[in-house]
Amino acid sequence: MEPLHILLATYNGARFLPVLLDSVLAQSDPNWVLLVRDDGSSDDTVTVLHRYAAHDARIRLMADEDATLGIRRNFERLLDCAHRAGAASFALCDQDDLWYPHKLARMRAALEGAQARHGGSTPILAYADLALIDDAGRSIAESHFGRAAAPQVRHGVDTWLIAHNLIPGCAMVGNRALLDLALPFPPQVFHHDWWLILVASAAGQVISVDAALTGYRQHSANAIGAAAPMSRILDFILHFRHSLEDARAQYVRAVDQAAALVERVGVGGHRKWIAAAGVARDRLGAPVRRVRIGAILAGPVRRIGLARNVLMFSVSLFPLRRRCRERSGAPSTR
Repeated sequence: MEPLHILLATYNGARFLPVLLDSVLAQSDPNWVLLVRDDGSSDDTVTVLHRYAAHDARIRLMADEDATLGIRRNFERLLDCAHRAGAASFALCDQDDLWYPHKLARMRAALEGAQARHGGSTPILAYADLALIDDAGRSIAESHFGRAAAPQVRHGVDTWLIAHNLIPGCAMVGNRALLDLALPFPPQVFHHDWWLILVASAAGQVISVDAALTGYRQHSANAIGAAAPMSRILDFILHFRHSLEDARAQYVRAVDQAAALVERVGVGGHRKWIAAAGVARDRLGAPVRRVRIGAILAGPVRRIGLARNVLMFSVSLFPLRRRCRERSGAPSTR
């Protein structure tokens, strides 16, 4: 059995990195390779990585002359490296999380079971729920999806995924066929994990594992966190202008990625998903307001939850800004 490539993008993560690495080393499934790319850390992150790599040959630091690329491009570089190395499967890993002992075994079993059913040439992505923990590793919530007011995500995805993503990359594993189709990233892609699960949904299979297998750490330095719905509502009210700007940016990113998805997957994709992505591209992205509103009220692309859909509707009332084809790795509101 070939080793699963775990892909870890680091940046100033020395505080929590030893806990993450210890939890990877403690996996019940030892058949893995951890490929790491640091994005120009100024703390002790690289020192920590070299210390662990010196004691375990499965931990490999990626040599890269480029400095800071940002989250998306850092992970894209890791995915490309794994692809060129012949990886049969991969998992995404965040520097501040905690992997529960049987995570890799459960996720590999789900991925390989799906490949046995659908064939190795089918792009497949599997994901699981996460438990939320604080800085000290104490429990905040037993379910990330439950806290996000979207418990149905524990059991699968639907075309709401075109409008927003509630599944972080650290919950995902995928196969080589997914890498074949998803790489290289189109310039419209903003979040690496959002793009991967969109491609798998539109052209292959997405498998949900109904278990929390990762401690998803919430702290002030999170690039993308998992705030409770009430916290999001209060933040929106108290910082209305900033929240609205974020929501408008998120709306345009969804339209952009939908266009990229149609182009990348094409006629070979699942009809339902390609049709929905076409609606997002052509109607949510229409210059005429009433077309955008009609697409939200009657179309197949909606978000999970009333509040999220009200926000999406509100944003559609504003003129769409010119879409930018170059994306940074900066975080955005999910």
